Amino acid sequence: MDVPTVIIGKPYPAKGVITIINLKEGWVEIDHEEIEGLMPAMQMEWPVKDRSQMESLRVGDKVEFTVVETGKGEIITEIKTVPAAP
Repeated sequence: MDVPTVIIGKPYPAKGVITIINLKEGWVEIDHEEIEGLMPAMQMEWPVKDRSQMESLRVGDKVEFTVVETGKGEIITEIKTVPAAP
């Protein structure tokens, strides 16, 4: 399997399910699908740049989020819940 060349500062769109929320430390754990050009599907912790975006999240929520590689690690710059299908 080829390792993708990650571009620092590029936003990578992603989808997944929230498994843990840590408001105090400002991170969420997400079981995410493959993030094209960044990494395969896995479950991992992500720091969230703007903690106010975390306030409406709940464990089990399906989310769409944007990950940016900073050169020192990845950070979520945007995260929102996906409405459940009717």
